[in-house]
Amino acid sequence: MPGAAAIAPHGAAAATCKNCGTTLTGKFCVNCGQRADVHVPSTHELVHEALEGITHSDSRLWRTLRLLWFKPGKLTLEFIAGRRESYLPPFRLYLVLSVVLLLIASFVKPAETGMIRYDNKDVAAGADPASFCDKIEVDVFGVENAALQKRLRHGCVTTVHDQGESMLHVALSTLPKAMFIFLPLIALLHMLVYWWPRHRYAEHLLFFVHLHAFFFSAIAAILLAKGVATAWAPAAGTADVVGTLLGWAMAVYTVVAIKRVFARGWFNTLIKAVGLFFVYMITFGLTSALVFIYAVMQV
Repeated sequence: MPGAAAIAPHGAAAATCKNCGTTLTGKFCVNCGQRADVHVPSTHELVHEALEGITHSDSRLWRTLRLLWFKPGKLTLEFIAGRRESYLPPFRLYLVLSVVLLLIASFVKPAETGMIRYDNKDVAAGADPASFCDKIEVDVFGVENAALQKRLRHGCVTTVHDQGESMLHVALSTLPKAMFIFLPLIALLHMLVYWWPRHRYAEHLLFFVHLHAFFFSAIAAILLAKGVATAWAPAAGTADVVGTLLGWAMAVYTVVAIKRVFARGWFNTLIKAVGLFFVYMITFGLTSALVFIYAVMQV
């Protein structure tokens, strides 16, 4: 019978939790929460559990995504208020959506999205476009660095010949690591902007974790639309509209989220959001440039 493992016959040794060894007194372990009945599931049970976890209307994933997408900043406020059990933990949400984004991006060719382009005006007629790479020179404090110059030239040639696919692959695998440096930095700069009344640094960091989780989902949707347009030409116009709308949505979402979480007036929020935009773009631009330079050197 289900749950029988939790009830020991008179005189028999009490059943214990197979996870932590605690004596079982019911259908669940009082120490770690694992079920008493841990039999090896059948294929049917596994499929049922997977489908239930994904599609159940009360699933933490869908509840979290609904709040993330349609209530800017609300998820951060819920976490700060201590209402956390109903939602995915912030960093788990961030990691899940970053993996989804990287998975989608890995199927999109950079040349088809306009991410990788080169100008032929500096290349002689009939010459290999990669011949331009020979003009790359690297000076470090006025001293030529031959080793670094050689690696960059080689990476440039590879990038031109394969339309940037190798470079993009390395960059995508490196960018998540770089973001773990970028996020704490931008959160610190944001804390300096909102210096009074004071919010704890963790609140600013949490806000940007949720904000980037939304960005990841929006960018994934844009790349998905571009991928569909590449495979089916009539969808190109729709893909452009989706890209434009989501681009503006990210800007509006950011302002509304800042207003909701940090509770300032609209004028104050807009002024600080504009300042944050420039600081964000400069910091993110430098981070991305370093990532792509590193990627070029690795291909």
